[in-house]
Amino acid sequence: MCSRSSCNSSTTAASRSSRSPGRSICCRHHERGSPVRPIVADHPTGTPTRTENHMSRTGTGSRLGAARGRARLAIIALVSAALGGALLTPALAHAVVDNPAPSALVSFTFDDGKLNSLTEAAPTLEKHGLTGTNYVITNCVGMTSVPNSCRADSSAPYMTWAQIKQLNSQYGWEIGSHSVDHSCLASAGGDCQARKLTAAQVDAQLADSRAALAAQGITATAFAPPYGDYDQTVLATTAKYYTSMRGFRDEGVNPWPFSDYLVTNVAVEEGTDTVAALKEKVDEAIATDSWVVFTFHDIVPSPSTVPEDYQYGTAKLDELAAYVQTKVAEGRIRNVNASQGIVTGTPNKMPNATFNSGIAEGWRTDAPATITADAGGNGSYPDPARSVKFVSRATPSHLFSPQVAVSPGTNYLYKTFLNVSALTSGEVAFYVDEYDAAGTWISGQYRKRENSRWVEELNFTYTPSSTLVAKAGLQVIVAGTGIRGYLDNVELLALGSEEPPPPPANLVTNGTFDAGLGGWRSDTTTGVVADAGGNGAPDNPVNSVKLQGTGTGDAHLLSPQVDVTPGTYNISAYLDIRNRRSGEVGWYIDEYDADGTWISGQWKLASTAVGDATVDLTYSPSTTDVARASLQVYVTRESGILAYVDDVRWWQP
Repeated sequence: MCSRSSCNSSTTAASRSSRSPGRSICCRHHERGSPVRPIVADHPTGTPTRTENHMSRTGTGSRLGAARGRARLAIIALVSAALGGALLTPALAHAVVDNPAPSALVSFTFDDGKLNSLTEAAPTLEKHGLTGTNYVITNCVGMTSVPNSCRADSSAPYMTWAQIKQLNSQYGWEIGSHSVDHSCLASAGGDCQARKLTAAQVDAQLADSRAALAAQGITATAFAPPYGDYDQTVLATTAKYYTSMRGFRDEGVNPWPFSDYLVTNVAVEEGTDTVAALKEKVDEAIATDSWVVFTFHDIVPSPSTVPEDYQYGTAKLDELAAYVQTKVAEGRIRNVNASQGIVTGTPNKMPNATFNSGIAEGWRTDAPATITADAGGNGSYPDPARSVKFVSRATPSHLFSPQVAVSPGTNYLYKTFLNVSALTSGEVAFYVDEYDAAGTWISGQYRKRENSRWVEELNFTYTPSSTLVAKAGLQVIVAGTGIRGYLDNVELLALGSEEPPPPPANLVTNGTFDAGLGGWRSDTTTGVVADAGGNGAPDNPVNSVKLQGTGTGDAHLLSPQVDVTPGTYNISAYLDIRNRRSGEVGWYIDEYDADGTWISGQWKLASTAVGDATVDLTYSPSTTDVARASLQVYVTRESGILAYVDDVRWWQP
């Protein structure tokens, strides 16, 4: 039986009185296996390999430059235009996200739209500063006399539209949908209607109830299926019109970041659920930073003790509410309405999130025949018209998102609507590719997978692996047989401030040359000179160093010595080559022992392109004897080069 204590949709549930469906697919269970290694975006046929964004080679040479006869490597400029439209920079404003981290939440929800929600439940909750959510059967609105024709319960009076609006405006309750007429949405026979609803009829139940509420000025985004009766068709249809679905037979508290289209609950009935047991659920939510959702039907002063009558006493609700209020006052739990419990926020950092532009705006696929733009209305709220359809093929296929700028140390949440409508074997997996500032793949994280037929809002967290990560791209992997489904509404929310971390300390002194050549030295008075003519880096252009290749010998600029230990260092500099007839601006690292004696060197790069650029180098000491190092910038003789160097930075990641 699919009941509060079991989860088996293949048997019949016939013990829940006149309000129980004959059959219900009301809860879900599946086993997960071991993950497989994903294929990453830049390496669609194998595991990722790391590549450098700049070209360099290591070698030894004289202290004042490398032999000019060797092959030269051109500088690779880190120009933002080279990144194209595939990079979305962080929003300047801080993200505004509801429920950005695990915390204790409690909700009071009430089904059907009965009058006692207004006369008994709302005043009781208000006395303790609490609110609730009422899921309304729109065709039963206005049935104020008994008996009536509402199929949920013909013996109870229902609110009018004016009273429903009063519940919202006076008591602060959320109004959700409980369908048009309380038909079973996935089942038939027994206590349900004689015939199973068609997909079109299910759609009408959800769409028409939402429209009826909208006609009264109520924007309903929360839905609860009658009897907790749903299947994949119901879930997919719910996602078209609403942002959340609360179950009924799906019992338990909800762990963060929740499942938007299957919010579990604690169904409350007199004769079964003591106040002490409900307080324990509140305590459980507090202890586990989770969300407990209570579901009630009738709140009456003298309730029936038969559980299948779905009644609960006003006094007991008052006792539970008083307990919750004390925990709220202590700051240990928050009372939220149904839609307030979901993790939502702005801005969404993901471009073309609803695929209204198709697979475009930085999205791409390696399987254009089986991963396609879909316009068949298979997406999710608020714009379900378009989505991405995926079908498995003989080899894994991939959908790649644009690279999005991320900040190390910031936590993020991916949210995406996923409808796996068919699956024989395999999975749909979600993998995050990580890139450095130049767009070079450096690492990745395998975050989530779905290996069964299901419809869901898939929510999973992501935190950049290291301080080197500057961008992230989502990769959706379809691997297996008989897989078919849809993806829509992909969100990437920053769960905290995206203020970049403070830059690491610059190990080289006077890197901006604001003190002229102070601390730096040269072997020429004409080829290397301090310049104050505003030719430096854009952030601080006044001072720089002017390099000229007009003499009969190479000119060299040498930095102060920097203490180093085994490991990797980054070095960057601003370079603007104004004129060049031949030759190069070269970059070389001199290495010294602890006494300051030169012992070796590494030639790093030759810059030849006219124009301004950022030079990026990596450096690791050649041996354990190296205790200090110095950057050497040289310009070749009689080359006609006129260049400016500025903003030299040397740091250890």
